[in-house]
Amino acid sequence: MAIKLTRREFIKLSGLGTVLATLNWDKVVKKALAAAQSGEINVVWFEAQDCAGNTTALIQATEPDLIEVLAGTSHVVGPGTVKLPFHETVMPEWGEGALKILRDVVEGKYDPFVLVLEGSFPIDEKAGGPEGSSLFCYIGDENGKPVSCLEWLRRLLPRAAAVVAVGNCASYGGVVANNVIASDYFKKLGFNLFEEWAKKGFSRSPTGGIGFFPDPIRGHKGVVDILEEAKPFRDFIYKKCTPSGPGDPNCRPAIAVPGCPANGNGQLRTLANLILWVKGLLPLPELDEYWRPKFIFGPTVHEQCPRAAWYAAGNFRKYPGEPTAKCLYAVGCKGPISNCPWNKVGWVNGVGGPTRTGGVCIGCTMPGFTDAYEPFYEKLPYVEISKEGLKKALTVGGLATLAAGVLAGVWAYARGKLEGEAGEGGSE
Repeated sequence: MAIKLTRREFIKLSGLGTVLATLNWDKVVKKALAAAQSGEINVVWFEAQDCAGNTTALIQATEPDLIEVLAGTSHVVGPGTVKLPFHETVMPEWGEGALKILRDVVEGKYDPFVLVLEGSFPIDEKAGGPEGSSLFCYIGDENGKPVSCLEWLRRLLPRAAAVVAVGNCASYGGVVANNVIASDYFKKLGFNLFEEWAKKGFSRSPTGGIGFFPDPIRGHKGVVDILEEAKPFRDFIYKKCTPSGPGDPNCRPAIAVPGCPANGNGQLRTLANLILWVKGLLPLPELDEYWRPKFIFGPTVHEQCPRAAWYAAGNFRKYPGEPTAKCLYAVGCKGPISNCPWNKVGWVNGVGGPTRTGGVCIGCTMPGFTDAYEPFYEKLPYVEISKEGLKKALTVGGLATLAAGVLAGVWAYARGKLEGEAGEGGSE
């Protein structure tokens, strides 16, 4: 069938053919493929010694929610940006199929990726633990030997564009790193676990577990201090360098999003910020002294508490379950020395949060948790109005580096005590 062309159409087609014929198609195709691939950021979610509580919280996120992010419908990170090739709890693959993906990540087949850590990392044999310690946390085996969680981290860190530690365990060691007293049972084994591990920088716990970041309250190191593969992240958190951009081999960002568990919105907002940084669209978030994003963890729980008016009036609960809206400070709330916004904005869709629902803040977003905040229902010490006095008193209680937040409570306590003596409330 003949096709009739006008003179104008013939000239346009001829010109287009000439243009197309002069193009270097190999280069054009490669450039197009690179452009398509550059918009895709992988998230590799690695769980170590954890309870998957942060994953559960992540699924509860609402602004944005996880489905929006993964389906590419979120306006925050853009369509088709985020892929989640590895997440032990939610991925459809299992066994060797899942391990193959993890090995592919190590080999660079999923670059660029942001590494998300959930759970603490116990000592293994390579790090100086006794025979069998690699069994404390391992995923898969090679040549009949377990591959410890710490070993996987050694392999993953060199390729990770950034690290996000979600939850208190991954951030600072959490409950898993709580101190225990060396028992006769361990002494009979001929290895004084707790003291030996402490010398190496691990926690005095049954597994020596630590988080990615150091815990300055309990005095143990983080993974970032112990592994040589973590040096680019170590230099970042100790402010020895500033990343020139994603992929900088000498300086890479690491951020903590602590909590027990970490709030889902906090997790996704931090991840979104890092993903947009990798894409060159946003700067890195400003971090506080414990490597948390200030836009989330800047103010204290107390500063944002819905019970703050009762606190200011010196009107405190007399016992934990008292059915009133009074301040929880006198029954153990650690809000004045803890940082997090979830009591103000709610846990899910504006609903929930410890002090909003009648529970005390237990300091779960802080290093030192839980050791330094127990008993949970024992009130913070009241001391003289001076930073020196606060530090001295709190050192006795194990909270020396968290002292400044208690200053706000002194006036409220004094006022409440006076009113209590007058029969109008009080904190005693």
